[in-house]
Amino acid sequence: MAVDVWVGEKPEHANERRAVVTLARALDQLDGEYLVLANFSVGGRAIDLAVIKHDGLFVIELKHVDGKVFGDVNGPWHAESGNGEGKRLNPGRKNPYNQIISNYYALINLLNEKRESFLTAHKATTIDFRITRRLVVIAPTIQEGSKVETDWKVAVCGLDALPAFVMTERSAELDLSPTEMRAIPELLRCDRWDEVNTLVRTSTLPAPAPVPVAAAAPSAPAVAQPLSVGTWRGRIGIAALLCTLLIVAAALVQGVTGQGRVVRSVATSEVPTSLPAGGVGAGAVEIGADSCVWRGYQPVGRRWDTGANSWENVGVDPLVALPDVVVTLEEVSFCEGRIVLTWSVRNNQISETIAVALDASNLRLRDTLGNEYTPVGETQMRAPPGERAIGTAVIERPAHLGATTLVVRLLREPFGEATWLVPVPAQQS
Repeated sequence: MAVDVWVGEKPEHANERRAVVTLARALDQLDGEYLVLANFSVGGRAIDLAVIKHDGLFVIELKHVDGKVFGDVNGPWHAESGNGEGKRLNPGRKNPYNQIISNYYALINLLNEKRESFLTAHKATTIDFRITRRLVVIAPTIQEGSKVETDWKVAVCGLDALPAFVMTERSAELDLSPTEMRAIPELLRCDRWDEVNTLVRTSTLPAPAPVPVAAAAPSAPAVAQPLSVGTWRGRIGIAALLCTLLIVAAALVQGVTGQGRVVRSVATSEVPTSLPAGGVGAGAVEIGADSCVWRGYQPVGRRWDTGANSWENVGVDPLVALPDVVVTLEEVSFCEGRIVLTWSVRNNQISETIAVALDASNLRLRDTLGNEYTPVGETQMRAPPGERAIGTAVIERPAHLGATTLVVRLLREPFGEATWLVPVPAQQS
C-alpha cells in the first residue's frame, strides 16, 4: 500500500475532491508509504490537507486559482485572470501565508501534546513535531508571471509540483513506523476515504514509448497542451478519466519569484533526489518562452553515516547542520545548439577531498521521449575539505524539440546515484 487517504469530513466542492485524488494518484506511483489527510479540524481550525511519510510531515493550505497569483507575507493575496480581472483570495480572512502558520501551530501543538500516546518512549522524548513543513499549494498549478514572496517558514508550490516536494523533503530526526503514522489520522479523528482509495488503486498509468530523434516531428513553441500519455499531467488525467473522475492537472512548466521556498514543476514521472527548484537560499527560476537558460539551483545533500558505513540522503537547509557534501545543478543552457550543465560541489568534510566526474563515465542524461544525451570530454570537479568547486558538462547537440523534461543522473561519484529534473524550454536558440 503506497498511499492511504483519510478524511475528516468529505469536501463539498468538486475542486477539493479532485485535488485530493490528483495528489493521491501521484504519490501512489512513488516508493514508500504515504498518508493523505483531507479536510479535518484541529482546535477549531479547518485544515485542507496534510501528508505523512515515515520521515516527513506536511501541513497544506490549498487554494484553487485560475490565473496568476500575487502575494507576500503581509497584506492580501490576489489572483489575476487571463483578461486582467483581479480577485482577492481569502476576503475578510487571514492571507494564505498567515492562515497556514496558524494551522501549523494548531496541528503541532496537538501532536506534541499527545505524542506519548502513539510514539515509543524514546521517540516521544526526541521527536518535536515543529519539524512539520508548511506549504501553500496552488491548484492546479502556479501560472507563469505569478509573484509570491514568502520567507523560510512557508513554501509555495503548485499542486502539480507537490508530489516531488513531498518525496524529496525529509526530516532526519523523524522516523515513524507504519503504526505510528496511522495513529496520527486516528488521533485527528479522520476516517479512511474508501471511495478515493479504491479509485486510486483501480487505475494504472500508461508509460510513454521512446520516440527516436529522426522520427519525431518538430513541435510548435509550448502553449497550453492537450492531455498526452507522455507527460505527468497527461498520465494523471487519463488515468482518472478511465475511472470516470476528471482530474485537472497542470501546465508543464511554471515559475514564481520570491524570497521563500518556491517549487517548480516539471513534466515527468521521474522523481528527483534534489530539492525542487528554488529551494532554501535559491533565487527565482528563470525560464520561459524567450529564454534558453534554466537557472533552478537544485542541491542534493548527503551525510556520511559511520554506523551504516554509507551515505545518507539529507536535506539542504541553512537553518540546520549542513550535509557533509552538497552537489548542486546550478544552471542548464540550451543555447547555440548544445546543452551545457553548470555544477557546483561543496565539501563540508574535515579531511576528505571530494571528486565528481562530469563525463560519460558518471553522468547520464535522457529526456521524457527516451532520447539519450552523452557528454563530451573528461571533466572533473575536485573540492578539498571545506572548499567549493565549479564544473561544466557539455552535450554537443540540442535537446529534442518534442521533449519537456531532461532527466539528469550522477551514477556513483561522489556519493552514489542522484537524480535531477530540468524543464526543457519551448525555444532553443
